[in-house]
Amino acid sequence: MSHRSRDGWGASPLFPCYLFAKFDLHERYFDVRYLPGVLDLVSAGAEPIPVPSLVIDEIKCRGVDGIIEIKEDALKKDDQVRVVEGPFRGLEAIFERYVSSAERVAILLSTVGVGGFRVVLPSAAVVAGIRSRSLI
Repeated sequence: MSHRSRDGWGASPLFPCYLFAKFDLHERYFDVRYLPGVLDLVSAGAEPIPVPSLVIDEIKCRGVDGIIEIKEDALKKDDQVRVVEGPFRGLEAIFERYVSSAERVAILLSTVGVGGFRVVLPSAAVVAGIRSRSLI
């Protein structure tokens, strides 16, 4: 993944300490699991699970020459936002944080008579720059 640092652009692993390998889990489990440097396999509890091909394909299609560019976060904690899609459309909120990269966001909504409550939405469902006033 590429990212911007104080000194310019840099690169860091998207999945540090992970290696994606295609192999028959039932036939080659022990061969792969006990290779030098392998700490473990992706598992659900004690049961190893394959990463679906669609997930691998999605990761690959986001990259160019093996590099996936992650855009700088557009929103910062406590920014005021407006929900523009979905059942909360038109409501104003406070941005809390990005969830699962920048594809989902956690925001704090407030309504008359109710304190703020957290909602997780797709990042495309909120926009920055609402009129300035206290929400919570």
